[in-house]
Amino acid sequence: MDDIYNNNSYLNQNPDWHQEDSGFKASLIHSILSSNKITYKSLCEVGCGSGEVLAQLKKTNPSKEIKYVGFDISKDAMDIALKKQEENLQFELKDITLKEDQSFFDVMLVIDVIEHLPNYFSFLESISKKSKYTVFHIPLDIFVWSLFREQMLIESKERVGHIHNFSEDFILSILKDNNFKILDKRYTEPDYKANSFKHKVVNSIKKVLFKVTPRFCTKTLGGYSVLVLCENQHKVIL
Repeated sequence: MDDIYNNNSYLNQNPDWHQEDSGFKASLIHSILSSNKITYKSLCEVGCGSGEVLAQLKKTNPSKEIKYVGFDISKDAMDIALKKQEENLQFELKDITLKEDQSFFDVMLVIDVIEHLPNYFSFLESISKKSKYTVFHIPLDIFVWSLFREQMLIESKERVGHIHNFSEDFILSILKDNNFKILDKRYTEPDYKANSFKHKVVNSIKKVLFKVTPRFCTKTLGGYSVLVLCENQHKVIL
């Protein structure tokens, strides 16, 4: 595969690198950590993209005792993120999954990343040793309606680089197999943008159905993601 994250291909398709969703994601991350009483002095994001999630999270929890670090292997993304550097908020063009890398953090964020990775198994095995807790955000691209309109999955691959597609139970099983203990999980809703009357009707149905039976809604109509808080089970010698 071409390296779409370093040859401007992904940047041309997504010039703001999805910054518009960052405030919403940061609030969800802060909420799931707070409600589970997870405190931290160091927090990193692997695959930080534009860095806006970390920037927003730092505003939510601005303690000078907390070190925020974002890592990405995309120079295109890092060119955006580096403009946001400030005290206790740093960004590095770096792959911390390499064995020789000794990085370790209290909390690691992996937000909308694993669906982009050719080998997410080796990625998960590596990062499980580099933090106490990990927060994943994963789109649930496999649902009933997607099986009738597989072109949606192809378009997702071409537009936003989703080369893997997950259902909730499957990805949670994969996380458990790779030494991540599930502590908490929550669904995240789409923005419900509507470009036509048909979309407005579908969105209205989705909103009502999600309130009544969220799991059923995510598995039938789709467009949802899952936020997962994990405790890493690997024994790490510091």
